[in-house]
Amino acid sequence: MSTHGVRVTLLVWKPVNADAPGDVAAGWPQVLQVRDGAGPWQAPSVVLRGGELVMGAAERVAYALGLTLPNVHRVLAVDQRPAARGRPGEVVLVVDGGWVAGEDAEVTGGANSCAHPGRHRRRWADADALADDRELVVALGAAVAKLPPFVLG
Repeated sequence: MSTHGVRVTLLVWKPVNADAPGDVAAGWPQVLQVRDGAGPWQAPSVVLRGGELVMGAAERVAYALGLTLPNVHRVLAVDQRPAARGRPGEVVLVVDGGWVAGEDAEVTGGANSCAHPGRHRRRWADADALADDRELVVALGAAVAKLPPFVLG
């Protein structure tokens, strides 16, 4: 039996129209991505620690970004990644990090340094850049449509 880690990913999105965040007629929202050094751009995430609650891990990610989680805690998507190239398999839980607009979007916009110590950078990526991350595509659809696949107490 292989060992799987659990990764908690935070989906934070910026709607095209802040007055109607669920309206995608003008285009899909942008998604916050981070990068460590020269690594790939990806949604912010952490590995779940032993005994840690999923929302505790999500709060760690939000804190590092200088954000606050929404009041309703939702897991928007779940994916299982098999082990590959010497890396253990993972179960990925995508948690709703909410949406931001206006001044809040400026705080996390662009390729600014992350609030967390280290070399993290962040940017807003167009939704079409998520094509390879099927769990993020599913999660973004659930977030925009306000579908609660899993609600955590």
